[in-house]
Amino acid sequence: MDPDTQELALLLRVGAARFLLPIRRVERLYPMVALPPGQGPQVHLRGETLPVVDPRPLWGQPPVLPGAAQRLVVLRAPVREVWWVDEAGPILPVTRDEAAVLSGQVVQVLW
Repeated sequence: MDPDTQELALLLRVGAARFLLPIRRVERLYPMVALPPGQGPQVHLRGETLPVVDPRPLWGQPPVLPGAAQRLVVLRAPVREVWWVDEAGPILPVTRDEAAVLSGQVVQVLW
């Protein structure tokens, strides 16, 4: 990787899916909080109510209950929202022109 084209990205896991988000898209990382049941949960963080996106249904994964080890990731682009993930970290260097490979497996970067 060319050090001039590298960008840092946060590795995230939702169920069996691992993906990377560029750090410039990540505003803040929180521990899991109690989520209200039903469609379209929202959380109140630092004086603002934001929608919580659970990517599991979109990726064909079964629903799960919120757990203390999970995380909420506040994203700022393209819209400001909160993603519910199972695991966050570490931060890794990536580049747009090369595949991100971790332990011999290609991991998608959500630019």
